[in-house]
Amino acid sequence: MGNIGGPEILVIFIVALIVLGPNKLPGAARQLGKAMTELRRVSSGFQREMKDAMEDPLAEEKAREAGRKEVAKSQQQESHPLAGRPPIGAAVVPATDTEPTDTEPTKTEPTDPEPTDA
Repeated sequence: MGNIGGPEILVIFIVALIVLGPNKLPGAARQLGKAMTELRRVSSGFQREMKDAMEDPLAEEKAREAGRKEVAKSQQQESHPLAGRPPIGAAVVPATDTEPTDTEPTKTEPTDPEPTDA
């Protein structure tokens, strides 16, 4: 079953010629060729995936376990939104590139008094 020989192909060609006519037959043949190419491509991809799955059956389980760990880790971080933040009351160091404000004391160097003529 599924084997098509020369006589069967000839009968299919003659029926297609009668049904489609000589003008539409080349376009139908091109479409059939494209469909067969796509079918082979999909089939070979499916076969490759099945072969890969059969070669290393533990790889899928390892990937699932790694995925479970990632999900658990992200859920743990979501359940603790303050994780990774400094504790309350911890000193916060201001940025060094800010301008001094009125509340910050400024350092002034002592200057020599100007000599006075007496």
